[in-house]
Amino acid sequence: MVARLVHIEEARGSNPLESTPLGCVTRMRKILQQSSWLFLAQGLGRVIGFFYTIFLARTLGVEDFGIYAVALAYYSLFAGLADFGFSRFLIRELARGAVRPAQVFSHVAILRLTITSLLFAVFSIILYILDPDKLRVHISLLAVLTVLPASITQTLDGILIAKQKIKISAVSLVSLNLFTAGAGLFLIMSGFGVNGAVAALILGQLIYLITLLFFLRKQRISLLSVVKGVHLKQVLTGSLPYGLLAILGLIYFRIDTLMLSYMRGNFETGIYGAAYKFLEAIIFIPGAFSVVLFPTLAKLHDGNIEEMKKIYFKSMKLMVVSGIMLLIAYFFILPEVIRFFLPQYLEATDAIKILSFSIPFIFMATPGVQVMLSSNKYLKEVIYFSSLTVVFNIVFNLIFIPKFGFRAAAWITVVSDIMSFMLFYLLINRKIFAIKK
Repeated sequence: MVARLVHIEEARGSNPLESTPLGCVTRMRKILQQSSWLFLAQGLGRVIGFFYTIFLARTLGVEDFGIYAVALAYYSLFAGLADFGFSRFLIRELARGAVRPAQVFSHVAILRLTITSLLFAVFSIILYILDPDKLRVHISLLAVLTVLPASITQTLDGILIAKQKIKISAVSLVSLNLFTAGAGLFLIMSGFGVNGAVAALILGQLIYLITLLFFLRKQRISLLSVVKGVHLKQVLTGSLPYGLLAILGLIYFRIDTLMLSYMRGNFETGIYGAAYKFLEAIIFIPGAFSVVLFPTLAKLHDGNIEEMKKIYFKSMKLMVVSGIMLLIAYFFILPEVIRFFLPQYLEATDAIKILSFSIPFIFMATPGVQVMLSSNKYLKEVIYFSSLTVVFNIVFNLIFIPKFGFRAAAWITVVSDIMSFMLFYLLINRKIFAIKK
């Protein structure tokens, strides 16, 4: 998910609204207004992705779609590794006015490209040695190449958000989704199959990169500066905790797909991958909301815990209502859509119904995660609990996937999401909101 930011002028205690109920209402209104552009852009992208996923599933077939799902899982893992927390650090520093856009872009871009290139070389060797399915290896490596242009686009997009160019960011994101789907349709219908589907990811990122550069040029935002070793070190040090959390999160969300692929084969991976893609399709809702929420909470963390607490609970109530509504839609309506459009994926309806129970907990956890990440004080606890959830997920997948397949992977995901929400909810209320200001 691309990180977003709304730059709100820091005024600790100087704004009288911040210490009144009106301050909370005003901040929530601003968050929702800014989020609306992200909802619109990402919502349109999810609609495009929904029908594109149906097209891919029907055209590629179950096994090739399973290979495509594995390739996407590897791409997501590498995107997180290459990011290494740079996006969140970049946005935080720009929001505080601590650095110039050119300084951030030059140093972050170099670090991302270096890390991506080294990881790709190592990953290629390991995958060729360990994976006997050479088609899966080829497709996976092709997908991972997408991270190279994506690492630059993430940096450029973060600058736009920090400069409050939300509309431009939204338009650029729509161009990415439209071109990726269009290129995929053309290449697959031209007979390139799963190779064409993955090649479309690369082409989409290149168009996205060109679009962002065009808008940044029009805004006269400078991107180049002298690279200094001391600044590279500062970026690495500041990004490290966020990078570890990003990697843990990616492992958490992708490990079941990879384990299912090697334990049960491409067919079951295709079934589970189709179900999981539909779950991912609505994650943009808490995602867009949370990345706008993040800078607001960061500015309140050291100055006004009481207002942050109010915003947190108002946000969670909003997420609860949204999550329950989507749970009902996914449990009762989506299986019927699958039966109509994708009859060869009927088994995926079982996984969809199971995974739907995760939706409210994913939504409810979102504000709490932003509260924890808004300060460096609690990053150790966040890393510890995130690691615990990842270990739980991996161990139980190892135990139950060999016997129960994708249904086990789905139930373990639900239990992990519930556990993660409960851990962070207790931590927030006992360690942050219990503090008296």
